[in-house]
Order: sequence, then structure tokens, then C-alpha cells
Amino acid sequence: MPDHGPLLEAAGLTKTFTVRRTVRGGTRLRALDGVDLTLGRGETLGLVGESGCGKSTLARVLLRLERPDAGTVRYEGVDPFTLSGAELLAWRRKVQMVFQDPFGSLNPRLCAADLIGEPWLTHRGLVPTSKRAARVAELLEMVGLRASDASRHPHEFSGGQRQRIGIARALALEPEVIVCDEPVSALDLSVQAQVLNLLCDLRDELGLSYVFISHDLSVVRHLADRVAVMYLGKIMETGPTEEVYERPRHPYTEALLSAAPSPVAGGGRKRQRILLTGEIPSPADPPSGCRFRTRCRQVRDLCAEEVPAPPPPGSAHGAACHFPLEEAPPVAV
Repeated sequence: MPDHGPLLEAAGLTKTFTVRRTVRGGTRLRALDGVDLTLGRGETLGLVGESGCGKSTLARVLLRLERPDAGTVRYEGVDPFTLSGAELLAWRRKVQMVFQDPFGSLNPRLCAADLIGEPWLTHRGLVPTSKRAARVAELLEMVGLRASDASRHPHEFSGGQRQRIGIARALALEPEVIVCDEPVSALDLSVQAQVLNLLCDLRDELGLSYVFISHDLSVVRHLADRVAVMYLGKIMETGPTEEVYERPRHPYTEALLSAAPSPVAGGGRKRQRILLTGEIPSPADPPSGCRFRTRCRQVRDLCAEEVPAPPPPGSAHGAACHFPLEEAPPVAV
């Protein structure tokens, strides 16, 4: 079982980008707006939501690829944005990433051995030059490839094999946390299952922690210990995976689950399909109060007047909703 003590924490993360002026006059897009989350050691946190909700921006902030406008990130109590030089280089080893595109993320001119060993050119003291070939062979076999594949180039591999090389490259620095940004969305279903099982095995064998980003609810349920649901830059609901899937508390989560195939959404029980209606807001001009209110079937006056309190970032199950589903009065349909 994972240790749910905080390994990685984010509090109040806000990130805004300047965009072209919209029809309504907005020029500032707030991709993240007060995001809180925690990741325990050995835990997998699933991050789900529609395209454009801020999942990838959050990943980039956690990896220190983007600097937040406000809020803090702490890794074992240390803010990585305060680090520099050797301290920053040491921190970089601990947090790695697996990308969505298993072809575009690999340099086509390099063979598998060079791709996997490339991080060692920066972190020179980790693996001696004389032992790098053996370590590459070990990593290839760890991700289900052959040591003889070391001399092959990306175009000689299938999509699933390329993603395995990407995973091996992430493991080369012996990280503690891997951020997976839609790592199986570009793969066939049968290959998705193989890569997901590989990630599970590596987590158990190496004690890894994952932030797993996906729009596919079945994928997240298979892998994640906890789930965070995002909408327009905010966390709408968090909690243990089975609790969120079986008893969603936010109307947005309920709608997402109702759109999934019934064996995924309800353990074999058929869910009533909930069609989201109303206006889809622009991230550059979000609604007042609750951001989901323009599409919510149980909206009240309060939803436009006050921003709901965010859900707890830890293991407790909660939702950023004035009228959570368990407490909501009946709504005429």
C-alpha cells in the first residue's frame, strides 16, 4: 500500500497566460486558479478533465517548466523554485516525465541506447561511462524490450515500443516521481493495457509515485489510488478512486462518469446518461461564482454569487460545490 505522507504538495497554484483579445474582450487566460493537491510516496494521483482544463499546465508547473504566478510547490518540504545550481540539478533527477507522443518525444537521429542514456550527459556522476551499456540493457529489459534493441532507431519500433523507450529514459535517473501526460492516448487499446500494466509493475517494484494525466476514465481507474477532477483551471473533486467513481459528489464528475461505458463507470451497473447543456465558458472569461454553473443541471442563485470552497487536497473525499450530490435537494427534470 502507498504511503500517503506528502511527497509532493501544491498549494494555491495560479498560472495566467496572455492571449489574443477574445470576442468578450479578455486578454488573460487563467489556466490554473488556486489549485491544491498532494501526492504521497508510492501513490498514483489521477488527474482527469476535458481538454483545456489546465491538466498539462499543472504538470509543467509541478516539473518546474513553468513558474506559477502565485502559490507554492513543495517537494519533501522544499520549494524547487528556490533551488539553483547543483541543488536544482539534484532535484531534477527526482521528478521526471513521460510524454503523450511516443514518436515526437524521441529524437529520430538517436538510437535507443543514446536516447535512454542522454540524461547521463547532464547528470554525469550517476552512471560511469564504462557501465552505461550494461545499464541501458538493464533498463530495456525492465520495460519489456530486448537488450539487442539498443542499436535500433525510433522508426524501427512500434508506438508501444517507443513509449517503453520513453519510460526507460524517465527511469534512467532513478526518479521518485514520474509525471505521465496522456502516456497511452496515442496507442491502440491492447497496447494501452500492456503499457498500463508495465507502469503498475514499475510502481510496485521501484516504489515510484505517479501524477497520471488522462481524459480516459477507465485508464485512470485502472491505475490511480486517488483522483482529482479539473474544470477550467480549478479542482472540482478529489478523493479515493473507488469512492469518486462509485459516489461522485460534484455534478461535473457525475456527468463525466455517465458518459463512460457502464462497466467502467459503475462496476457493471448502468448509469443514466447526463448530457451537459448550456454555454461552454471561455477560459479567458470564466463565469462568476462556480465555474461549472453554466452547464450544471442543479444550479442555484448562490452558485453565481459565491465561489465554492475547494475540496481537501489530501485523501478525504470532497467537492468544490455548494450543493454536493449527497446533500442536494431533488431537482425536477
